[in-house]
This record gives sequence, structure tokens and C-alpha cells, in this order.
Amino acid sequence: MHRWLPALAGLLAIFAAPARGDTPIVVSQEADDVAVTFYREPGRHFDTAMEVDFDDPEQILGGYAMIAETRTVTIPPGEVTVRFEGVASGIEPQSAILLNGDLKEKNFDSRLLSQRGLIDAFYGQVVTILYTDPATGERVSEPATIMTFPDDALVLKTAKGYVSAVCDGTIDTLLFPNVPKDLTAKPTLSMLTRPDNPGGSMTVTLVYLAMNFDWQASYVGTFSPDGQSLKLAGWMTLASKDRTTFDGAEVSAIAGQVSRATMTEEEEEAFLEERENDPYGPDNIELGYSCWPQGRTAVGQDWPVLFGPGSLPEKGKPIQVSYGYGGGYYGDDQDGAYIVVTGSRIARRDDVGDLKLYTLPFRSGVPAQSLKQVRFLQETEIEGETIYLAEVSGDEINREFELAYRFRNRKRSGLGEPMPGGQIALFQMTQAGRQLVGETNFSDKAVDEEVVIRIPDDDIFLDLDIDSTDKEGDDWEEKELTVENDFEWPVTVEIEFSDNLDYDRLYSLSGFSRRVARKDGKYVWKATIPAEGEAKIRYRVTETEVPVFDE
Repeated sequence: MHRWLPALAGLLAIFAAPARGDTPIVVSQEADDVAVTFYREPGRHFDTAMEVDFDDPEQILGGYAMIAETRTVTIPPGEVTVRFEGVASGIEPQSAILLNGDLKEKNFDSRLLSQRGLIDAFYGQVVTILYTDPATGERVSEPATIMTFPDDALVLKTAKGYVSAVCDGTIDTLLFPNVPKDLTAKPTLSMLTRPDNPGGSMTVTLVYLAMNFDWQASYVGTFSPDGQSLKLAGWMTLASKDRTTFDGAEVSAIAGQVSRATMTEEEEEAFLEERENDPYGPDNIELGYSCWPQGRTAVGQDWPVLFGPGSLPEKGKPIQVSYGYGGGYYGDDQDGAYIVVTGSRIARRDDVGDLKLYTLPFRSGVPAQSLKQVRFLQETEIEGETIYLAEVSGDEINREFELAYRFRNRKRSGLGEPMPGGQIALFQMTQAGRQLVGETNFSDKAVDEEVVIRIPDDDIFLDLDIDSTDKEGDDWEEKELTVENDFEWPVTVEIEFSDNLDYDRLYSLSGFSRRVARKDGKYVWKATIPAEGEAKIRYRVTETEVPVFDE
């Protein structure tokens, strides 16, 4: 079995084709200006890192981008097809709108310039085949007619008979006389003008959504030796698995929860089926064929395979780069998959309603199949507190103690900036230098909101026990909570108390023996436990029957 594509790609001769049909075609080859705005995957939780695998063409990033392209086109009067080449390959055509232009319809052209597109376009037409005469070793060219569709084995008809191009072994390549007008090497969006179009030169803005983009926030934090302050810096990683490169673009990212309608299960199944069956889809555009037992049917003999198809030399590969958060490795095994780091200047933040828009302060490219890292939060020192948190519901322990760093997100604490949720790597300055504490995450945080960063720690020597006392009534019982500190230093703890609803019974809390505060509808007890010491608090649990409504 022989691969036909390398020979075709290596020696294909193409010439400009004259326009066919009555409708004039005007091609806009590239944008004068472009802006790319990244949106995060709506369904990805803040504790889940963005995954990007450039080796897997089936993986589709769950985010998207809004792309705005400014183009200048000159069109004749009347009905004209305007072809906008170089749009994103993941474009959602139904989302495309044209500003400053009056068009009748729009179409996304997925028939890219490829072996499938050429064979399909030239079915039944004459092309030229080049091969080496096995007897004389001379190069020979002769006309041949394509007799099969792309889904079948490629068969050509020549003056000498029928040829199976893939299996003959002597055919080096095919030459096509022109490029069909509906084939392009770039993803293209076509729009048809109205019949009353006056024509002339106009500058239009094409705006559309494209899938297969995503971004995430990543932070690096370094604690002071006493753990009471944190130096924090923030980066955003922008990912594109699209096949189109956007040069010199205004690059932005939207932070916040964007509401967008999702496909139903039936719509998703239909979409996946359409994508799988689309012959011009990215996974189906290349062809492979099986061979006939013999080559030329008219000759009736096996031609010796003296010269196989040629191939293009391999392109140089990018430098090996390791990227931690995505869990992937990009470099030696991937063409065109690489990371760009632009951290010399800070992204500018603007408010868009409840959302936040981060824009690079300089023009930057968005390469196809790439990652780009941009700093959006300059390192700043934040004043807060290191504290151990736990949660009790009724007489049950909902959450054992965990170490956390907590601060109020405001300027007098050292920050006062929106914090998109994401992953954070934590370090601490010690006598042995800067040491890794661990990795954790947090959700989106607004200005003046409390920020709690959970710190991974397996060595928490704090015991939390709840016992009953001798005091009780008809519908209540007194509990005593004890916190034991086995550390050799004092610690600050904070315990949240909340009511507990168990089917038709409500267990409400009251009568605390120590001072508690109210926070978000819960009682909160904060205390400092001495080294190798303990502290106790008593409270009353009252049981109340509540009505249950059956469905």
C-alpha cells in the first residue's frame, strides 16, 4: 500500500483558475486588524486545571473566543460573493455578524484545498500524471481522467488503460490545471450581497465566535517566615487548538461567569454525528486507499515498483518546552505546538458589567496550536492570617481542621483587585530558603470579598471531639466541643456551627458558653489554643419536628 498524499503535496502544480458562474467572487485574503477575546470553559470547575493535548486531534477545548476582524473590500455592484479567507477553523458560522455591510446570506466553506477537495472537484476531468518509465528510466507525462470519487480507490483512465494510482508504483504525482474557485487553503466564510448592492470600497468588521479556545488563571504565592503575609503574582494561560494563526492581534480574556446556552443531549449527538460524517472535517480530509492486486488493467501485468512516491523533507521542530499545569509535554513530537510567554508588561483590566476584561497592553500573535502566558497580577504583598478552620453541623463534624490563609481582598490588605479562580502554587521563605508548600485552588473572588486559600498539610495535630454533657430537656441536649492542640506552639482556630436538617427533624443550635459571632447565617467561634493545650465550648442542640411534603 502506498501513500499518495506526499507525492501530491510535493509536486503539485497549481495555477489561478478563472471564475465560473454568473455571480462575481471577491476574495478578502486577510484582515487589516483583528481582536481575539478568550472565554473560559463554562463547565470547568475552578479546581480543575485546563487540559491541552496537541497530540490528540479529538480533544476539543471547552472554551471559546470572540474574534473581530476589520477588512477592506472593493466589490462591483449587484449580487457578489465575498469570501473572507483565514477565519478561525472552529468558527460558528451562525454567530457571524458583519458590521457596516449589508449581506443576504453567509456560508462557511469547509472544502479546504486538500487531496480530498481536489479529487472531488476534478472528478470526470482531465489531469496530468507524471511517472517514470520502468523500461527506459525516463520521466513521462500523459493526460488522465479521474474516474472515481474521493471515497473510492483512486482510478485514472489513460490512453493505455485504467490505472490504480495508489498501487501502480510508477506514478510520482498528479498535476492539476487550476484551483477550483470553491477551494481554498484557508478556512473561509462566504457572504452574498443583495442584488441592489451599489458596489465600491468599504471597510467592514466581521465578528464571530469560534470554539476550541480556553484560558485559566494560575498564581504563585510565597509566605513570609511567620505565615502572616503572602506575596502573590498572577498569570493567565491562553490556549488555542485552532488551525488559524492571528498575527498582530489585540488579545484579551474575559473573567467571570458567562451564561451561555448549552446543547441538549440530542443536539450534541447530532453535532458529533455530523462532524464524524463530514468528509471535509479535519479528521476526514486526508485519504487512504487499499490496492488492487494488479496495476494497469489494460496491460495485464505487474509493473515493478522502481520508484516510490516522493516526500517533503521534515520541517524543523520547536524547542522542547515543559508546561506543568496542563499535564502535557509539548515539543519534540509536535509541529506547531508551542508556548509563548509575554510577562514583561501587565495586562490591563476593564469592567464589563459583572465581568472583567483583561487586555494585553501590546499587540501579540495568537499562533495556531499554541499556549500563551501573560502576567495579569503584579507581585504584591498581602496581609492576612494563617488559621485552622473546621465546621460542625448539630452534633456532627462536617469538616475536620484544615490549614488556610485568609484575607479580605481590599487595598488596605495589599490587593483590592479581582481574582479569577484557578490554581495556585504556594511557597514559604524558611531558613533553608524558598520551599514548596503545595498546590491548591480557589474560586473567583471579587474586590472586598473574603479570600480563603486552603493550604495542603498532612500534619495537622489538632483533635476535635463532641461529647454530651449531663444536661438535657424534653427536646434539647447540651454538647461540649473540645479542641486539643498537639503542636508545640499556639494556633488560631475558627469553627463554624450550623443547624442540621435530617429529613423531618431540625437540630438547631443555641446557648453557647463562649462568645460567638454571626457570619453568613452561621455561628462562628474563634479561639487561640495554647501549645499542647486545649479549649472547650458548650452549646445546646434543640430537636424540632418539621413537616415533610411528599411529591
